[in-house]
Amino acid sequence: MAYDEATQPLERRVSIQDITLREGQQAADVAFSIPEKVGLATQLVDAGITRIQAGYAGADEETVSALKAIPGAVVSVLLVAFRDDWRAAAEKAAAAGVDVLMVLFRVAPSQLAAMGITEAQALEQIRSAVAVGRELVPEVSFDPSFVTLADPGFLREVYSAAAEAGAQRFGVADSTGVASPERIGELVRMVREVTGGGAVGVHCHDDFGLALANTLAGLAAGADLADASVLGLGERAGNCAIEELALALQVLYQVDAGVRLERLTALAQSVSQATGVPIPAAKAVVGADVFSQKLDMHVALTQRDPSLLEPYPPQTVGNRRRLRLGVGTGPVAIKAKLAELGLPEVDATAAAELAAWVNQTALERKRGVTDAEFEERAGSAFSQALSDQPPPDRA
Repeated sequence: MAYDEATQPLERRVSIQDITLREGQQAADVAFSIPEKVGLATQLVDAGITRIQAGYAGADEETVSALKAIPGAVVSVLLVAFRDDWRAAAEKAAAAGVDVLMVLFRVAPSQLAAMGITEAQALEQIRSAVAVGRELVPEVSFDPSFVTLADPGFLREVYSAAAEAGAQRFGVADSTGVASPERIGELVRMVREVTGGGAVGVHCHDDFGLALANTLAGLAAGADLADASVLGLGERAGNCAIEELALALQVLYQVDAGVRLERLTALAQSVSQATGVPIPAAKAVVGADVFSQKLDMHVALTQRDPSLLEPYPPQTVGNRRRLRLGVGTGPVAIKAKLAELGLPEVDATAAAELAAWVNQTALERKRGVTDAEFEERAGSAFSQALSDQPPPDRA
């Protein structure tokens, strides 16, 4: 497999934190039961994604306790530190056994104004929340929201205050999905500078379709942790998709994030089943059609050598190759589909006739031709061919 030679390997290990159970549940039509969360978290851990965000401190302790029973799971929650009950929420999360407390505070000027909080008050509350967290749980991460809309000077003060209070990791969140990859890279480098090289995580939204690019830019700039969700589920346009991030890291950047890539398609299917959110056929990595061909010359190439058209083998991610029929299908694809369905071989004339029918039907119905439709048509053609044969000579 040949890839862009300009892509530079990341010479360190990075981790992925799953946010499907928290941010994913904030998608419009998603709701997980506790058993569903446990089932999905178990699959995540089995796939090598052990850091799992369970929800919010003070609200999701039942989920935390349930996930802590999964061997190998590292469970985190968000602590909303601008609420009056933040201290009680932190204590509840700690009592439930949470591993990581992620201290959340809004830092954009418009957000502070809406809450009636001054910058000085924000800094004091951040220091207090981080310090209390350090007393309660093994790891405290400071994860401000609306970072990409914050005042640069105040942002440096915010991260510095969290570092002085003892935060062990620092998040860069593009809460409204408005940043470019270059901007995310700048912010990560700034945070590492202000915190003396501290560990950094990135959390990107997909409102401009840049969540994956921004996440990779953050990792390239020095972050070591990336938030992502299965199928990119999340608020509004969603977040960085785990399946895309894990594959890109391992294949394009030669980074071992510890993910078992062959589990990705099954994981996506489980999330789709639990949420009722369908997987688009063309969804990168896990979609049903991302290894499909229908154009005759491409079918012929794939038969010769799949790597001539595929960027990576489907089994890499637990997906499979499919032969589709539609506009552009020709005799090569027809014969291949007949063999795939266990139907009799046909001569060149019959193959051309079936191809013409497929193309015309696809145009009329404005979609591809299903295997069942093709099998029915092919069966009719076989029956007609048999009936057109002269009766055997009984003389």
